[in-house]
Amino acid sequence: MSSVIALSKDGLSNGPLEACSVVPAEAVLSGKAEETGALHYETENGKFLVGTWECTPYAETLSYPDTNEFCLVLSGKVALTDPDGTVHEFGPGDSYIVPKGFEGRFEVLETLRKIYVIYND
Repeated sequence: MSSVIALSKDGLSNGPLEACSVVPAEAVLSGKAEETGALHYETENGKFLVGTWECTPYAETLSYPDTNEFCLVLSGKVALTDPDGTVHEFGPGDSYIVPKGFEGRFEVLETLRKIYVIYND
């Protein structure tokens, strides 16, 4: 039987964030991604996920051929750059969507903590 999963204002559900590694080393353009995270929910088929992720400043080439992601920034600052060069910056309280097919630059400007919702086609 399923039950409601509560998230704190810090993006925690069942304990502290733990070391993780989701940033592909070959995509890193600058800096070093020191990551922690927590997966709060995942469907059986792995297509829908909700979690919290925190990372130190770095930049990477982001490619989402099959992924859609919604993010709520809890702390820190991030910039996403579209292929046409348009830069979008987000800070605490801001939300953004990275749609399937996005290719561009993802840069953590200040240690970032976000809640993410991912849907994989």
